[in-house]
Amino acid sequence: MRHRRLQAHTIDFLFTLSLFCVFTVCALLVVSIGVQAYRSTAAYLEGTYSARTALSYVTEKIRQHDAEGRTALTQLDGRNALLLTDEINGSVYETYIYSDEAWLYELTVRQGTEISSSMGQQILRVDGFSIEDAGNGFLRFTASDSQDQDYSFLLHLRSGGLHRMNSGLSGKE
Repeated sequence: MRHRRLQAHTIDFLFTLSLFCVFTVCALLVVSIGVQAYRSTAAYLEGTYSARTALSYVTEKIRQHDAEGRTALTQLDGRNALLLTDEINGSVYETYIYSDEAWLYELTVRQGTEISSSMGQQILRVDGFSIEDAGNGFLRFTASDSQDQDYSFLLHLRSGGLHRMNSGLSGKE
């Protein structure tokens, strides 16, 4: 009788131990799948962050300046630039947004100040960025992410159109 009881407890113990091992292996598999999914999602979001943020930033700046004569395309040291104009306390200020060497820059100066592209403030790292006049009051922004995927955004100016400061613009950077 005693032998049977000992054998029953050993089988119960082995069954419980094997069930625990199966549960542990399954839990580890689920955790490793979750880690891989998190890593791939984080890498994707990190890669597209700059491009999408640059497009959102420029779009918001244009919407803030969407009035007749306040938005223009121009060139700054041979690069296409967006020129946004503000009047504050009787003084006119110009904000230039442009890209140079994988960075999006912004430069705000009083109108008439001599400027160069090296004076701008780095806003955001972006692998490729261009601004072009798509015609009929539309602006097309294109930005590339770190995986060389292009994102484009088409924005219509409510003020009716874009003022061109320099007729020699190519539309692409």
